[in-house]
Amino acid sequence: MAFKDERRQRFISAAHYEQFRDQLALYIKVAHEKLALPELSERAVNSFKWDVASYALETLILDYTAGKSIEGLGANFPSIIDAFDVFISNEKIKPHVAAALEITQLEAYVYVTWLLALAKLLGHADQIPRILSWIDKNAEFNRGRDGLFEAVVQQLTGTNIPVERVLLHPDAYRPLAKATVLPAEERPAMVAAFLESWYKQMKGCYWHGTHTDKAGDSSYFGYWAFEAALVTVLWDIDDSSYRDHLVYPKDLVDFARSLATPTQKPPTLGMNRCEANLPCPKSGYWQTPAQVNSRRYFEAGEVMPAFSGSTYGATIWYWDENQG
Repeated sequence: MAFKDERRQRFISAAHYEQFRDQLALYIKVAHEKLALPELSERAVNSFKWDVASYALETLILDYTAGKSIEGLGANFPSIIDAFDVFISNEKIKPHVAAALEITQLEAYVYVTWLLALAKLLGHADQIPRILSWIDKNAEFNRGRDGLFEAVVQQLTGTNIPVERVLLHPDAYRPLAKATVLPAEERPAMVAAFLESWYKQMKGCYWHGTHTDKAGDSSYFGYWAFEAALVTVLWDIDDSSYRDHLVYPKDLVDFARSLATPTQKPPTLGMNRCEANLPCPKSGYWQTPAQVNSRRYFEAGEVMPAFSGSTYGATIWYWDENQG
C-alpha cells in the first residue's frame, strides 16, 4: 500500500517521515553519547535525559501519524515510560521553578494527558501508576488543582482527590471537562466542540504549526487530541458524530475498546519486551535504550545481555518492529 494511503494525517509525506524519524534517532543517539561523558553538569544531565524521553515519545507519535501498526506502537510504549522514569528520577525540583511535568503549564498538562491516554489506549494500563508517581512527586502543584485531570485519574485508578480549582486551562479544556459530567446524550457534542477548538487552543505548545515549516526543516510529528480519545473510552461516549475529525485518533479508540471486549484476544505485547539476563522470547532483532547502537539479532532462548554502568538505568530489550 502506498504511504499516502497508510498515513493517518494528510500533512505527512514519506520523505518527511523518513527524514525526521532518522533525525529523532540521531538526537537520541547523541543524547546517550553525551550522558556517557564524565563530569557533566546536573543541568546537562537533566537536559539529555529529557531529550531521550521526549524524542522517543515524538517518534512513537510520528510512527502513529505515518500509519504504523498499533500493536507495534504498543510494544514500544514501555520503553518510553522507562525513559521518562530515568529523567524524573534524576530531576530535582527547585523552589520557584516549574518542574518539567507540572500541569499548571499547558504544555506539561498536554504531555501528561497524552502519556496517560497512550497508556490506556495502547493496552498498557499497568504503566499508569508509574506516570502518576511522577505527578505526585510535585503534588503541591499537580494534584487537586484541575477537575478534568482528577476526573480522568479517578476513572483510571478509582482514587478520588478533592478539587480546589475547576480547571487550570479552561479555554482549552472546558468542553472536554463538560463531556465528563453531562448526561450521556450530551457528551458527544462536547467532545466534538473540544476537537474543533483543540488545535487553535494548543498555540502555546512547541509543536504547534510545525506542519507549515519549510520542507527539510519541519519537526511535525502529528496533531492528535489523545485526551479526547481517552475521555471517549473512559466515559464510553458514542463517537460516531466526530470519529472522522482530523485530530481524533479513532483507531486507537477502536483498539482500546477491542481490548475490553471478551470476544477479542489482546495482543501478546509481553513477547516484545525482555529484561536483561532472561531468555529471549522469540527470534529476531532487538534493541535497548540502555546502549547506543544496540540493535542485534537474538535466537529464541538466548540470554539477553545487560549493560552495566549504563546512564540509562536497567537494561530492557525491546522487539524491533523493523525486522529487515
